[in-house]
Amino acid sequence: QSLASSLSTRQLLRICKRLSQYPDESIAQAVHKACLSRFLPSLARASLEKSLSRCSIQDSPDAAELTHDYCCGVHDGVLTIGKVTTSVYNPDQKIKVPDVLFYDNPQHIMVMEDMLKDFLLGEHLLLVGNQGVGKNKIVDRFLHLLNRPREYLQLHRDTTVQTLTLQPSLRDGVIVYEDSPLVKAVKLGHVLVVDEADKAPTNVTCILKALVESGEMVLADGRRIVSDPGEAEGRPGTI
Repeated sequence: QSLASSLSTRQLLRICKRLSQYPDESIAQAVHKACLSRFLPSLARASLEKSLSRCSIQDSPDAAELTHDYCCGVHDGVLTIGKVTTSVYNPDQKIKVPDVLFYDNPQHIMVMEDMLKDFLLGEHLLLVGNQGVGKNKIVDRFLHLLNRPREYLQLHRDTTVQTLTLQPSLRDGVIVYEDSPLVKAVKLGHVLVVDEADKAPTNVTCILKALVESGEMVLADGRRIVSDPGEAEGRPGTI
């Protein structure tokens, strides 16, 4: 059952979309990433390996990839991470572009290369790992290279659906409620970084999951978030 949910139709379409854009990638690796095989129980992981082997899908490391010199940098407005290149973004609010002390190493560059591939395909990114392994550092470095502004939202066990969209702030001694980083990211086109998502209550993560999958959300004040910019144009209360 755990494997079946990981290889849903939506996930299979994502795998096919990525392989069509990057045909040199391994099908086995794409399936392993979709199933999060590193975190599967040994029995489920063995079943996955057996099924892939039965379908003649084997993960054979590419010799050229093993000897490839991974590097990243920006030259003439073009970002290169590994073998992937893209244009650097020109933001209006450069103050929100993260700038972090980061020492590049091949392992992190390989992770950022994978992130850039999915980012260019318009996919949402999920980083899973133990505490303190540098997930936030990698995200900040990635956005710094892309020159993309960031909105930061940290979840915890007391997070509610209301705090996803509204946050209190103090102005001239008066408490006012303003848009949360999530709503600001949608309005301004910034990248939203959601930290500690696993610590949030189930009803909060369900709302986020629905927003990620459908691109739509109704706010408490009646405004509506939609995924199509053309649908929001000329319609008051639509973001």
